[in-house]
Amino acid sequence: MTLGRSGTDISAEDALTIPPPDDAAVELGPAADHMPPCDRSQPLSHLRAMMRSGARNVWNDYRNFYTVPSLGKLLLGVGLGAVAANTAIDAEFRDWYQDDVRGVGTNHLADFWRPIGDGWYAIPVMAGTALIGRWFGDCPSTGVLGEFGARASRAYLVGAPPLLLMQKMLSGGRPIYDQSSEWEFFGGTAFAVSGHSFMGAVPFLTGANMTENPWAKAALFACSVMPAWSRVNDDRHYLSQAALGWWLAYLATSAVDETSQAQRQFAVTPIITPEITGVGFIYQR
Repeated sequence: MTLGRSGTDISAEDALTIPPPDDAAVELGPAADHMPPCDRSQPLSHLRAMMRSGARNVWNDYRNFYTVPSLGKLLLGVGLGAVAANTAIDAEFRDWYQDDVRGVGTNHLADFWRPIGDGWYAIPVMAGTALIGRWFGDCPSTGVLGEFGARASRAYLVGAPPLLLMQKMLSGGRPIYDQSSEWEFFGGTAFAVSGHSFMGAVPFLTGANMTENPWAKAALFACSVMPAWSRVNDDRHYLSQAALGWWLAYLATSAVDETSQAQRQFAVTPIITPEITGVGFIYQR
């Protein structure tokens, strides 16, 4: 049911047949993920709008991450990691891989994937992509690029606190130094969860969430594992440590995607006709 200022009721079917004015739709839900085209005559106003939109989105990302189902998945991953780290699984897998699998070919492949997980590169690149894409959001290609960068940057913000907390609390060692993977709570090291795996997986998982093509989605998911694998190949992290970093990236990007999905479900649009002026609500499934 749609109510107009004149007090006349119109049906939902009639409301949907009335074309709204151009650019009149306003997204509802937690926050609008889409930024309006850049008004280059007022850059500061546009920058403030970008910051407000980004802050609302991050807030809703955190709300989606810190839910019972999401935290339950996080605890499941931690539990499986604990089994591998505090038994012989990590050490035996490391010995098998380093002795029987690692070679010149895997080292060359790891050289390609390793830099993608370096936070000194990944964070500025994603933040810059978000800023440039949103600033020139009136172009379709840069608009998609901006959404990609914004989602990945938000996933870093969502996943960073639990990543740092788990690194500090669990305190596992590095295999390359012949340190044990066993957890020693607040033991002074910070390798129980691979930050490199987390950083490298976020862009690919973000892209996978943004595409509907099943082949592209599968390929991006496969690529998201490669930065984590490079750490195992380089003997910098045990299997459990690399897997926990990837799992945290998966949960963080899922929370961001949930925010974006909610924004696309509801919309409100003005309805202006000679007979009535009102507001129509649209729910998309």
